[in-house]
Formats: sequence, C-alpha cells, structure tokens
Amino acid sequence: MRLTDPRNGKQLTIDMDLAQRWAKEFSDHSQQECDHERQELRHGTNKGGHPVTRMQCLDCGLRVGNALKAPPNADELPGFDDAMHDAYLATRKAAKEKIDLKYVEIQLRRWKAKEKGDSYYSQAHNAYLASPEWRDRRQRVMERANGLCEGCRLAPAKEVHHLSYEHWGHEFLFELVALCDDCHDRIHAKGDHEALVAGCSGCLHASRGHYCRLYDVPMVTALEADELCTLDRDGFEPAN
Repeated sequence: MRLTDPRNGKQLTIDMDLAQRWAKEFSDHSQQECDHERQELRHGTNKGGHPVTRMQCLDCGLRVGNALKAPPNADELPGFDDAMHDAYLATRKAAKEKIDLKYVEIQLRRWKAKEKGDSYYSQAHNAYLASPEWRDRRQRVMERANGLCEGCRLAPAKEVHHLSYEHWGHEFLFELVALCDDCHDRIHAKGDHEALVAGCSGCLHASRGHYCRLYDVPMVTALEADELCTLDRDGFEPAN
C-alpha cells in the first residue's frame, strides 16, 4: 500500500502491518463523518447566482438534498453559511493527513533505523568480534572457566556470551560468561533476555521470535545497544 506524505506530496510504500493499522484508523475516521441530523431551511444563491432554497446542516454546513420551492417568506430565512462547510472540510482533511503522516513517519523511522542498525551496530559488532581486543578478552574468560561451561559446569565451553552490553567494546570480565552450546541457546531463549523483552510485547514493532522490526535486530540487541532503542525503549510505539 502507498501513502502520500502530506508535507511534500511524495508517495511511499508502507509495510503490511502498518497498512492494516492505517486502514482501521481511516475507517474510524470515516465513521465520524457528519450525519446531518440537525438541519435548517435556508435561502441564498446557487453557483450560477440564482436564488435557491435548501436545507443546510447546522453542524458541518453542507447544503443537504435538492432545492425546495421557496416559501413566501424566503427572504426572511437565514442565509447559507458556506464558510462553515469550508471549515468542516479543512478540519476533516487535517485529521486525515494526521493519520497519513503518523504512518509515513513510522515507516520512515523503520527505514532509517534499519539502515542505522545494519550499517552501524551490526557491522561494528561483527568487526569488534573479529578484533584482537575481543579475542584477548574472550581468551581470558575461557581461562577463567577452565574450559568448562559456566552455566552447567558439565560440558566444554564453546561461546562467550554478553550478560550486558553496557560497556560494549570495553567489557568487564564479569559481564561475560563462557557457555556450552546448549546453555548459550537457553540463555537466549529464557531468563534475563526473556524478562528484558517482555516490556516490548505492547510495541507496534514487536514481532514473534523476540525480533524488533523497527531496528531490524533481535529485541534484546536493540534494547542493550546505546545507539538503538536502549533500555529506555526510545523506539516504543503502542500497538493500539
């Protein structure tokens, strides 16, 4: 689905989940159209400048129905207030553009965040894991563990896991643990990570599998990276 950015008239394609939410808000907006319950007989001229008598809505200013036979006192009737209808249309247009702009901005933030996440965080993290600094730090953690998993102390340690990214690149050794493959899988599925991402459940960008669609990374990564959502959940947007 394509939306027009009301600020510049440019169109952009929005994600399917955003299109569905836009459609719901637009439907709610459409249902708020005036139903012209309050009407009054008024007299004035039509577009051609000829005298005309019609009903006019007292809430939105729309001239309702067909022209009517002018009563004897037509000249005494209130005149049409077309400015009322112009103001109503302007208000409705502004409300519609507000809805459009909301989802345009969300989509633009998603694209920007994905670009930032891919180019900044992912590349920087991968480069760090390939650096001599990380290899040295990883080796010291493995030596501390004596080659055994610090999760179960039964299986050989295979991975060094971050318990926190607060000091990423300059980690304290107590922020790192040596784990076997099974314990590494478990800690990514449960425990601290699960508690951390639980607060993302009501976010518009939350996806199954603990993945953040806004930053295009796992939720825990987005939360623990100072450049992305952070623990303050800067990118949080209510789903409803």
